[in-house]
Amino acid sequence: MFVPRSVSVKKTTRPVQPKPLPIKKVQQQTDPTTQSENTANSSSTVASTTTCTSENLDRELRSELPQGNTAEIDPSTSLKGDCSEDEQGVSKKDDSDDEDEPIVSFSKNQRWPEEGEPVCVVCGRYGEYICDQTDRDVCSLECKAKHLALVHHKKQYLQPEASSSREEREETDNSLSESQNLYKEHSTLSQLSSEQVEEIRKQLGIAVRGKDVPKPVLEFFHCRLNDTVSANMSAAKYEMPTPVQMQVLPAGMMGRDVMAAAPTGSGKTAAFLLPVVVNVFRAVSDAVGSRDPRWTRPLALVLAPTRELCMQVEDQAKQLMKGLPHMRTALLVGGLPLPPQVHRLQQGVQVLVATPGRLLDILHRKDVSLECVETLVVDELDTMLQLGFRQQVLEIIDSLPTQRQTLMFSATIPQSIEVLAASILNNPVYVLVGQASTPSPSVKQTILWVEENSKKKMLFTILQDPRHYQPPVLVFVDSRMGADLLAEAVQTKCNIRALSMHGDKPQSERSAALESLLRGEVDVVVATGVLGRGLDLCRVRLVIVFDMPPSVNEYIHQIGRAGRLGSSGRAMAFINNNNKGLFLDLVDTLNPLHLHMPSQLVNSPHLQQQRERRERRRAREDGETTSRSEQHGEKWVQQRHSNAAYMQRQRAKRGREQEGSKAKHHKK
Repeated sequence: MFVPRSVSVKKTTRPVQPKPLPIKKVQQQTDPTTQSENTANSSSTVASTTTCTSENLDRELRSELPQGNTAEIDPSTSLKGDCSEDEQGVSKKDDSDDEDEPIVSFSKNQRWPEEGEPVCVVCGRYGEYICDQTDRDVCSLECKAKHLALVHHKKQYLQPEASSSREEREETDNSLSESQNLYKEHSTLSQLSSEQVEEIRKQLGIAVRGKDVPKPVLEFFHCRLNDTVSANMSAAKYEMPTPVQMQVLPAGMMGRDVMAAAPTGSGKTAAFLLPVVVNVFRAVSDAVGSRDPRWTRPLALVLAPTRELCMQVEDQAKQLMKGLPHMRTALLVGGLPLPPQVHRLQQGVQVLVATPGRLLDILHRKDVSLECVETLVVDELDTMLQLGFRQQVLEIIDSLPTQRQTLMFSATIPQSIEVLAASILNNPVYVLVGQASTPSPSVKQTILWVEENSKKKMLFTILQDPRHYQPPVLVFVDSRMGADLLAEAVQTKCNIRALSMHGDKPQSERSAALESLLRGEVDVVVATGVLGRGLDLCRVRLVIVFDMPPSVNEYIHQIGRAGRLGSSGRAMAFINNNNKGLFLDLVDTLNPLHLHMPSQLVNSPHLQQQRERRERRRAREDGETTSRSEQHGEKWVQQRHSNAAYMQRQRAKRGREQEGSKAKHHKK
């Protein structure tokens, strides 16, 4: 059945032969009795080493296939290549040495591959064997059975039987087309006048910009979702759409490009995942119905900056896709083994959720093609287009088809990022919910002036005060070592279960810490900015910003981990003169909220100096603008005079030419 890679059929360098030999023989359909006798004679040695476990796997595989195809993928057939009589003496000796080693029955007993080694097409482990019928690498009997079953399953879709009638195929195509989720405006929305729509948007705090912006949906059933997706949404407790979902869902399902800015915890993830699932399922249904193999390739790509955020997005995508045929996801993130992710891609996936770095690694290895991607989603846009990620994201975008849908989301979108992103979009719909780059209104903020050497004492006081302590608590710090030390100090001084989480920890520890936080098994998690973006930590009610981040936008994202989807939360931030670079932006952000701020901050000389510098900069910019306008006006007047003189010279020239031609004509 199997031959290890050390024998004559392996895909490694072989001694140079005068004439290349075929690696395997194409099996012809013969009489079952004759075939069984030949198989028994040619592979008696291999059969003697096959355990009862392999026989059970072979029997299970045969039971999954139609009776007529049993001989087609019989795992008991030999995997050996055909050898000439001249080399049989050498190959038999090599084969006898390898056959002494038992064949691995289960993939769990096979090791992971090293760099440059073959990879199992099913599970991603070391591909020690080669399947004789597909010439693909497998690691065990179990994976061979799964691989052959998958090959047979694909043949049923891509190669329909000749006996099937045209009417049956048309009936299948019609049944698939009926499951499409094309967005059509609901009759309730069609009856709304433009004035009523504007009033609804005003009440919900929705601002839109763009051409032919669709009306917002008021209920999920206005999207005309199919029964499976609706049931999945009910199971995930999606009851009423949030404001950002009301406006983004119809635009996304219509295939429009979207740039949306909404507060943290406002439901942006579902706002882009639902159109992705709907549009991808429609494309998959069309491809399967027309026997187009394109449905086995990625049709949608979601980019996010952190592993944890990608994991959460993929989990929510799986919830919405549950029960939909031919819909699979792949998670491509760093910190996890690469071979299993590559093997997942080889199985045929429709939705990719990835961090830019890992996706580029796989693209450079040519393990995935993005030529069929129809929808691109960029989550946490402001981070993804900053200098750290910008080049990677733009390189990925260059590898995508130009005819695609692009969706971009974030809680904070600076003007510079918006200008860059707008160059990527095509006739987009801009959606703004609430005020741009402002904290979530569901989070009650408290700004405390705490000197650097008093921060730990203040933190312990808060955690031991029942008026403020509401576990689980998320504490943000600015260094990885500081996270470890502070978590240990909290556990020692306050006798509270505490964990640390940062980028230096293995992915297994980070995932375990996140799950413990979500299940309520840990009371305090001290983390760096790895938990500051996008994650839906629904149990967190208190966020303490122990070390202020370098920008106000990051601060908005961090405190947004509390108060998700409308639920109330609290945030406390420690600030002192070490954060003087944030004073002006922080005060400008918090002043419209009428938030009480410490006197040390309001009366800080650093704040006054920053205000004065801003005024001088504005005055200088206004003066430069005026000067440029005046210079432009002078140049315009000079150009006008120059144009007038040029026209006068041209008229004089034409007059002289006419007089000269008349004189010549008179002489003639």
